[in-house]
Amino acid sequence: MSDGSTIYDVARRAGVGIATVSRVLNGSAKVAEATRRKVESACREVGFRPNRAARRLAAGGGNRPRVAALMPFFSANFYYAVARPLAQGLAAADIDLVLCNVANREDKQRILDRICAERSAEGVVLGSMGIGEERQRQLKTLGIPVVAIEMELPGLPCVHVDNAAGAAWAARYLLEGGSTRLALITGPPAAQAFRLREDGFLTVAGAAAPLVRAESVTREAGTAAIGQLLDAWPGIDGVFCVNDLLAIGVIEELRRRGRQVPEDVAVMGFDDLPLMDVLGISTIRQPMSAFGDWAARAIVTRIADRDAVVASESLSLSLVARATTRPLAGRPTTSEKQPIHQPGQVGVDLKPADGAPPSRPRPSPSRRSRKPANA
Repeated sequence: MSDGSTIYDVARRAGVGIATVSRVLNGSAKVAEATRRKVESACREVGFRPNRAARRLAAGGGNRPRVAALMPFFSANFYYAVARPLAQGLAAADIDLVLCNVANREDKQRILDRICAERSAEGVVLGSMGIGEERQRQLKTLGIPVVAIEMELPGLPCVHVDNAAGAAWAARYLLEGGSTRLALITGPPAAQAFRLREDGFLTVAGAAAPLVRAESVTREAGTAAIGQLLDAWPGIDGVFCVNDLLAIGVIEELRRRGRQVPEDVAVMGFDDLPLMDVLGISTIRQPMSAFGDWAARAIVTRIADRDAVVASESLSLSLVARATTRPLAGRPTTSEKQPIHQPGQVGVDLKPADGAPPSRPRPSPSRRSRKPANA
C-alpha cells in the first residue's frame, strides 16, 4: 500500500461495501463491470495497492517477490533450456522463480486459481499455453502481470519464432539436398508450435506427404514413428521431425534397419538441443536461451511498472546443416550454423533487416494430410 490507505478508504471513495472491494481485489467475476471500474478507480485515487508480501507472511510464506512459470516442463528439453536463463534473469532482480509443471488444462486452471486466491506471485510466465479473456481480466485486476513464451496471445506480450516458416525451410532444404519423398513426424496436436510446424512442412512437401503424430516428443516415440512410416511407405528418403529427440530415435531405428543416413534417408530435427553438434544431427535452431532472457526482462519490467508497455518479439531461426542431411551442391555439410534461407535463396536471415517477422507460408485449405492406418 502507499500513503497508509486501506481497503476502508477504497470502499468509502467508491461508495460500496468492504465485501464488494474484497471481491474486486480477488478478481471475482461476481461483480458488475461498472462497480469493478468504480472500485479500481478508487484504488488509484487513494493510492491503494494490496500488500502481497503481508498476505504471504500471514500464510506462513516468505516475503520475497516471486514469479510463477507455468510450462509442460517434463514434456520436452526445450523448457529446461528456457527456464535456466529465466531463473538467472529473475535472480539478478532479486526475484524467485517458481516452476509449475502443467500436464493438462486442469493443472493450469488449478495453479492459476491458487495464484489468484493466495496472491502467491508477483508475475506469471506462460510457456506454450494460453489463457482466456476472463482469466486475463482477473489477473490484471489483481495487478499480476503476464507474459507468454512461444504462443502468441491477444493482449499479452510474447516471445516466439515463426514455426511454420522454419518447418517450411527444413522441407525445402531436404528437397534441395536430393530427397524426393518426404515424411513428417510431429507431436501432440494440442501444442500450437507443432501444429504450425506441420502446416509449414506440408506447404512445401505437399498435403499428401506421409506423417505420424507421436503421442510424445521423445527418443522412443521417434523410433516407433519411423517404424510406422517405413512399414507403410518404405520409399521415403527424407524425414523432418518437429523436435530433436524425435530425430535421435528416427536415426537409431533407420540404422537398425540397415538404412544409411543421409545417403538413403536424410533426417532433420528442430530446436538444436545440447549435444546435437556432437551427434551430427541437422536441425532448425531456435535460440532457446533468448526465450528465457526475454521473459525475464519482460516480467521484471512489468512487475516494476504495471503500466509499462512491453513489445512482443519474434526471434530468428537458423538452419544448421550437419551429417544427417545431404550437402547442397557446392556447400559442404558442416557443424556451423547457417542462416535459414527463404524459398529460392540461400543464406538469408529468417528475420528481415527491419525486424519485422517473415511472412508465414499457409497450406491450401483443401489439402489433407495422409497417415498410415496404424498411425
